Amino acid sequence: MRILLIIKNFDFGGAENHVRELANSLSDSGNELFVIAGPGRQTSLLRKGVQYTRLRKIFAPAIIQTVFIILFLHKHKIQVIHAHQRLPALVASIAGRLTSIPVVVTVHGRTRFDLRSWISRSFPSKIIFVSRHVLEVSAKYEQIKEKSVIIPNWIVLPKKTVTKIPYSISYISRIDKKHSSLILMIIKEVLGGLTVKYPYLTFRIIGEGDYLDEIRKEAELFNRKLKRETVVICGFVLDPREKLLESELVIGVGRVALEALSCGIPVLSMNRQRMGSLVSRENYQSFQLSNFVAAGSDPPDRDALLKELDKFLSDIEFWQKEADLLREKITSDYNTGKITGEIISIYRSLIK
Repeated sequence: MRILLIIKNFDFGGAENHVRELANSLSDSGNELFVIAGPGRQTSLLRKGVQYTRLRKIFAPAIIQTVFIILFLHKHKIQVIHAHQRLPALVASIAGRLTSIPVVVTVHGRTRFDLRSWISRSFPSKIIFVSRHVLEVSAKYEQIKEKSVIIPNWIVLPKKTVTKIPYSISYISRIDKKHSSLILMIIKEVLGGLTVKYPYLTFRIIGEGDYLDEIRKEAELFNRKLKRETVVICGFVLDPREKLLESELVIGVGRVALEALSCGIPVLSMNRQRMGSLVSRENYQSFQLSNFVAAGSDPPDRDALLKELDKFLSDIEFWQKEADLLREKITSDYNTGKITGEIISIYRSLIK
């Protein structure tokens, strides 16, 4: 098959990582892969057989982007389009309708954002959700349920082991406004109390963004008070799993949580909007349905976070055993070959 994947951003993030791995996996399966995306460091990780085209004017009006996509479809005789993120979903839907080429859209975030346009909900032949919860709470559920399927992201398992840093907690994300507010709360309100009981604790921040300088200033102030580097700014890392493997605990949701669990690292499900809990065999299934987001929970606060982190740090050995057992389930549930096969089956059914 000749397959086109379209995504707006192509640096590092959950959707971006997925598209790169999907392109590589589909190419390895004998398909001819084309990727249209904005510039980003994911390009260096694509297989040689994947043909990447940079969409330079990513913020151009939709009509201009649509014309560009239509010309591309004809030139390369594309058989199926798979779009990710809101603007690509809109443009691909229009281009696919005008050329009679089937369109698949994957919703990585919120339905009301990724499928905000009526066109993005109506024109695609299939809509893939990585989380059952996101689909079922969608305000447009009745409109899209017949064409929607649940296919979670998969994980490429790490091939090497790394020695863990004792009492290390890692937070990995884009350092934007919403993530920085949570990171600053942890530094200012949580770490001080924890370091009294666990003096060798380190909090590592992995990622980059517009608010990294503000985070760095607070980290320097905190470290000077303790006279040791408790808050460690790792910045951008080409393969974040190398840092995950060094961690005793990872804080995150979605793909970050999934990648950590696939490495056998304990996870605290938490983001700025949802305060979850440590992932265990007992709650794994419910977290799995919501893409490891604590759906319906309140935002994190100082006391709840202190309690959950103390629960982990006071019994690291127990939570590591839980993570080792969960890694076996992740290996089975998020098998690359199985999930790629499900996506290929969708493509083939639409082409026929």
